[in-house]
Amino acid sequence: MTPHPIPRYLSRPALFFLIATLSFALFVPTPFAVISPGPVTDLLSKGIKVSGEKALKTNGNLYSLSVFVNNPDSRPPGFLVLAAWISGDSVVLPNEMVYDIGETTKSASKAAKREMENSETIAALAAANFLKKINPEEELSWSKSDIKFAMKKVGGPSAGLAFSLALITKLKFPELVAGRKIAVTGTINEAGKVGAIGGIDQKLIAASKAGASIAIFPQSNCRDITVKPKGLELVAVSNLTEAFHGLMSPKIAASLHCSG
Repeated sequence: MTPHPIPRYLSRPALFFLIATLSFALFVPTPFAVISPGPVTDLLSKGIKVSGEKALKTNGNLYSLSVFVNNPDSRPPGFLVLAAWISGDSVVLPNEMVYDIGETTKSASKAAKREMENSETIAALAAANFLKKINPEEELSWSKSDIKFAMKKVGGPSAGLAFSLALITKLKFPELVAGRKIAVTGTINEAGKVGAIGGIDQKLIAASKAGASIAIFPQSNCRDITVKPKGLELVAVSNLTEAFHGLMSPKIAASLHCSG
């Protein structure tokens, strides 16, 4: 039996229909959230201001990391979703995995701002508690009222660890950074425990693009990492003490890598 030959071309009407269908699909709103590498903020020069003469001179950069994500009311067209998927720098997730059902842009922005403000307060307390722990006899020369956080267009709690390390650097240990470009992400509580964050791959990519040589992030995010930007040392920590000593000692930092 002679096999039926595969057509070498579509009929003109069918080809036009296929092109029209694909073109339409590229512009149809989709129920996805696109998460991409966001801007980095140098907390030592822009993100945190300390009043009076309490701040010490620092040399280097300590970056807080973020991600871009479309708001819950938006529906990115198919071509943007496709471009994000092809780029390799972004991740595409169903909207319900990123936002609660019924969540709006207004409610999401309000919640993110509230979480950021709460994170700032907790980070200052964590830094104060850490400094008192390592030197109980020394009185703190600053209070929360001396500190002004100046992060713009960024929300959520994931800058907590970065805030604490920046305060420790600016107020007591400028040698913590020592001329390096350091990127940091992770939530924190008053006791200095570091918690997981979202978008870890995209934040590491943002750190690499900013020229960072070290990225400090939560140990609990190790299982989520699928990228390893070239030239970026990854240091996974569970608490503020590990982050501090990891930055102070290359030997300790080497012991804080993700296992496996």
